[in-house]
Amino acid sequence: MTLVVALILLMAMTALGVAGLQGAVLQERMARNVMDRQVAFQAAQAALEEGEWRLRHADYTLPAAQGGCTAPDCLRPSASHASQWSAAHWRREGLAYGDSGAPPLAGGSEPPRVTLAVRASVCPKTGAFCRVRVEMTAFGWGARSVTHAILERCVTLMLPRAAGEALIQARRALADNDDARVIHPLKGPSRPAWREVLR
Repeated sequence: MTLVVALILLMAMTALGVAGLQGAVLQERMARNVMDRQVAFQAAQAALEEGEWRLRHADYTLPAAQGGCTAPDCLRPSASHASQWSAAHWRREGLAYGDSGAPPLAGGSEPPRVTLAVRASVCPKTGAFCRVRVEMTAFGWGARSVTHAILERCVTLMLPRAAGEALIQARRALADNDDARVIHPLKGPSRPAWREVLR
């Protein structure tokens, strides 16, 4: 009889130990997932800062049309042009983090990226500045490639009139270019976005 009671107690203690171990493993997984999500979020945030740096330090000029061409697509910059509106800067996969001299990020499965899309550009009939609304969308990854974060920021640029008009022309010229696609506003409810005016 004592042996049976001892075996029952031993089984109960084993069950409690296994349950405690499973709880500890579950908590460890939860903590790792939260940390992975934070790594992805911080990477996306760093990519937004990279996109803002690019907007602050961009050259808002277009290359001259070649050969006296007057068609709208003559204004389309080549990928080798070093301006903000070059085809290389508008590829669908976005801009890689790190060109601004920012320190490298550790912990992500791949470098964060940011895409820039001109949503609106308005040049008033009078005045020296044009208002250009740019939407930045940043993608960050955690230690596992399945963990990712997406952040969005809308920025309003106040550009000199010549640069603003050049941007309007660039938008028209680039509208049909797959590598320089102008993204139109999405239908449906508006998404919250952080806004500021850069001067």
